[in-house]
Amino acid sequence: MIESLLGVLISLALLIWSCDFAIKNSILVSHVYKIRPILVGIFIIAIGTSLPEFAATFQALKLNSVGIVAGNLVGSNIANILLVGGIMLYPITRLVTDKRDKSTFLFFLIFSIVFFIFIIFNFNIGYTYGVLLFGLLCFFIYFELKKPIDETNTISEIKHTSSFFIILKIILAFIALFFSSKYFIVYAKDLTSIFGVAETTIGITIVAFGTSLPEVIATIVSIVKKQNNLAIGNILGSNIANIFGITIIAVLINGNINFYELLSQIDKWLFLVTSLLFFIIISLKLAGKLISLSFILAYMIYFVFLYL
Repeated sequence: MIESLLGVLISLALLIWSCDFAIKNSILVSHVYKIRPILVGIFIIAIGTSLPEFAATFQALKLNSVGIVAGNLVGSNIANILLVGGIMLYPITRLVTDKRDKSTFLFFLIFSIVFFIFIIFNFNIGYTYGVLLFGLLCFFIYFELKKPIDETNTISEIKHTSSFFIILKIILAFIALFFSSKYFIVYAKDLTSIFGVAETTIGITIVAFGTSLPEVIATIVSIVKKQNNLAIGNILGSNIANIFGITIIAVLINGNINFYELLSQIDKWLFLVTSLLFFIIISLKLAGKLISLSFILAYMIYFVFLYL
């Protein structure tokens, strides 16, 4: 038991460090293309912070632990909104968003509803649905990248650093991320037999919480630097990346996946409710300590409920 707990903690620490290292260098590269803050959050930060979920999914499928895959996806998205979103909303009184971002918010809502349909009904997601999801993802990326660039961004951060070495650092960070996530899943899986807890519950709590920590770190850094849109983009992008990335990885490796059979009703409905709440909050530009603490408290209650 002690070995498994230490293994989870050590691999998680390496996972967080490697992800953070990759994110910092990815931001430097993004400045070359003058990407708007929310798009940096969606396409750079979110992809970086979602890598633990992707790597964890890959390793869980290799171990034939589809329960962890389903729990990781839904649990990570719930954690991103209630925990990460709660942290983001605490120090600010009102969100400041761009008019160009309204369509991004709508895409997030549509994708969340589509995925909810997949998990609330008995859908066996195979290659056909996988291709459909991939097509939707490509359309979203194309639509977002067509938006005007932000001329205020500069490349001053990379003037004295070779872009080759920045990319090399990102690759090395990704390698460390892969192996740390591998052992994190192995030791987390051991805990299921030690505590007699279902794989899906472990996926929703320990794995989902652990792989969401990079989002927490990225959000705190963004808030400290007064980059609220970066934090919003991180949450939106991470959830979208989880929906498409984890599902497509599962289909490619496993041939198919049926989330309906792997998730409880409360998990399914909480996924939808939290997605709707976050959409309403960012659309109405709401924030503040009351909403923040309510989100964090709701996540803590849900976390404890799963183990009762």
